[in-house]
Amino acid sequence: MKAFITGIVQGIIVLVPTYAVAFYTDKMVYTIPMLAAASFVAASISKQPVERKVDDVSKDLGKE
Repeated sequence: MKAFITGIVQGIIVLVPTYAVAFYTDKMVYTIPMLAAASFVAASISKQPVERKVDDVSKDLGKE
């Protein structure tokens, strides 16, 4: 359920400013950059754990 709520919030963050820019300017040239910027902000809302993978082969190079 939390993922659903996060998706709704992300959708609102993207759609409301983008629609407002489109409505007030009537020009697509301002709408597309606003869509991209709002998408970055919406993507930063959900924090997902990052698993770093480290290649340990470099330690074993001389042992063959």
